[in-house]
Amino acid sequence: MSLLGLLDLSAAFDCVDHDILLLRLERDFGITDTALDWIRSFLTMRTQQVFFNGVLSAVSALPSGVPQGSVLRPLLFILYATELFKIIADDGLNAHSYADDTQVYICTRADDAHSAVERFASCVQHIDHWMNCN
Repeated sequence: MSLLGLLDLSAAFDCVDHDILLLRLERDFGITDTALDWIRSFLTMRTQQVFFNGVLSAVSALPSGVPQGSVLRPLLFILYATELFKIIADDGLNAHSYADDTQVYICTRADDAHSAVERFASCVQHIDHWMNCN
């Protein structure tokens, strides 16, 4: 028996918190000094402005997100979301991911279905909590 959950994080790339990402890069992946400073400068102090119907909007700061069109975008998101995969593994489930689309699954014997459903539900709650905190 298999249980499968599909996660499609809405606007995931745009919701990456710069401070959390930079902390994880340093703490979990050992990126420091010049490399971390370069990534910080790449992410922070970005702005956006929209031109629509001949009118230019005010400039707005972009406090989160990874730049669209960048080759680093998917990699930085995956590094940002590594805690999600730790949560899934800690709950005894498996996951496969492509960018912001993630499959969470568990395979078990039919006579262990009740336990698998409980573990799956618990994992979903942990994922929900992670998403609300990140």
